[in-house]
Amino acid sequence: MTRLLAIALLLLPAGFAPAAPESPPASPLKLALLVGSNRPGPGQEELRYAFADALRVAEVLQELGGFAANEVQTLHNPDRAKLLGALSDVARRLSQERARGNPAVFVFYYSGHARAGSLNLGPEEIPLDELRRELLALPAEVTLVVLDACQSGAVSRLKGASPAADFSFNSVQGLGSSGVAIMASSTGSELSQESEALASSFFTHHLTVGLRGAADVDRDGRVTLSEAYRYAYHRTLARTAETALGRQHVTLENDIKGRGELVLTEPERSGSQVRFPESLAGDILVERQPAGVIVAEISKAAGQEFALALPAGDFSLLLRRDGGLFRCELSLHPDSTLTFDGAGCRTVPVEEVTAKGAAEEAVNVFGFELGAGVLFGRSDGYNRRLTDFGFDEGMFLFSPVVQASLTWTGNRYLGLGLRFSLLEQNVYQRDVSSGSDSRQQEFSWESYGLMLFARGQLPLFSGWLVPYLEAGGGLALGFTHYRDEAAGVDDDESYAGFQLGCAAGLLVMPWRHFGFYGQVSYSYARAIENRLGDEHDSGGLLFALGIRGAL
Repeated sequence: MTRLLAIALLLLPAGFAPAAPESPPASPLKLALLVGSNRPGPGQEELRYAFADALRVAEVLQELGGFAANEVQTLHNPDRAKLLGALSDVARRLSQERARGNPAVFVFYYSGHARAGSLNLGPEEIPLDELRRELLALPAEVTLVVLDACQSGAVSRLKGASPAADFSFNSVQGLGSSGVAIMASSTGSELSQESEALASSFFTHHLTVGLRGAADVDRDGRVTLSEAYRYAYHRTLARTAETALGRQHVTLENDIKGRGELVLTEPERSGSQVRFPESLAGDILVERQPAGVIVAEISKAAGQEFALALPAGDFSLLLRRDGGLFRCELSLHPDSTLTFDGAGCRTVPVEEVTAKGAAEEAVNVFGFELGAGVLFGRSDGYNRRLTDFGFDEGMFLFSPVVQASLTWTGNRYLGLGLRFSLLEQNVYQRDVSSGSDSRQQEFSWESYGLMLFARGQLPLFSGWLVPYLEAGGGLALGFTHYRDEAAGVDDDESYAGFQLGCAAGLLVMPWRHFGFYGQVSYSYARAIENRLGDEHDSGGLLFALGIRGAL
């Protein structure tokens, strides 16, 4: 799905100064402006996790990057004027610090929609070249900008920067104390993607996990710009290679000059950590409880050791290794370190994992659908027999229909359902008046169906658009009513038969647990007959619209 998260994030904890200064530099002022815009532009769909990603970045900056809470500003769905006004306020604050002779660091994060040439703030746009000018003009010693966005690499073209053959990465060895760095979640021609399972964009999720310690390959307790980039590059590429929209290549362009590596976070300073020893190997999903929010997805190789800095609290860890799935519950206290080696975990069934979102596209296992439409029924021998006896059809050529379905989704592509439908309603009348005696006879019926069906579906665009096909069969019930009030005749009969049906439809799920559907179906439902042996088919061509709720 099209997605832009322009994220200027990166933290400069105390270790960002030159490697071995002769005298300690003044601590820089650290400012951050974090923007999350879920609003779509023309032809785009609303994002789900843009602002949540901005809050995720803010949390890491404050916990591990040395940013004070009052120096981190978040904007939710801003318009153009509000965003540019916030950048102007930042420029004034930085100018004041420079006038006092104090160094300053600025972090800009944007998460939202974009096209190759602009950011999309709902119906408004900010051209990327204009954004670049605004950011480059800021009077900060270091400006850190990260773009997690569709075609976001189009903005990160700094003078003198040329991508290396391996990563689109300029080494920051020998650089690092003044200038601008821009990290983008994709190249200028790729789409950035959100993940239902992670409740985040792929890139922002893996970048923040890396900044919490997963990217600390030399285990010195600090995560540098190059370490964070390489971790985010590899993990984002690996995860998006499995999706329908294809791979994302994270890019980094650097114009920072100085000495030594630029340190972004210092997980070693965190008061609470979970350590993963060298002996552990497998895929690990870390969920914060009781909310069930996924805070880390890690592929852990044997022989590799690292610690993940996390806030104190309760966590659930899901470990996949050796073909099995295991879950452990951990309570992380302030100023404590726990070692997770996979021992003592309970085995869990695959169904539990899927329901909690460990699969890439989270599957809503149970659903309820309620719809209404019109049925264009068939006229057969049963109808003609009534007209032969002088009855005139009192209804329109179509019949109103309602239906309710319970569905169970076994996986992303296959499911089963049980549908109850009002198949048909019809009324025939005839006038049997004689002289001044006005009499009218009425013959009516309604048919109901209970069908078990199989559904094959193809989730598209992260599951918000799902075309499907159905086929099934079941029970059909018919009830007839003959009324002649003048003669005191009131005769009801019931019948049972069968029905067969097939359908094609489209689910539109703008929200994970609620959406809409449209469906075209054809059914054959023999359930009514008369005493002359004529049978009636209550099926036909149905057009229906409805709503869907899912768990």
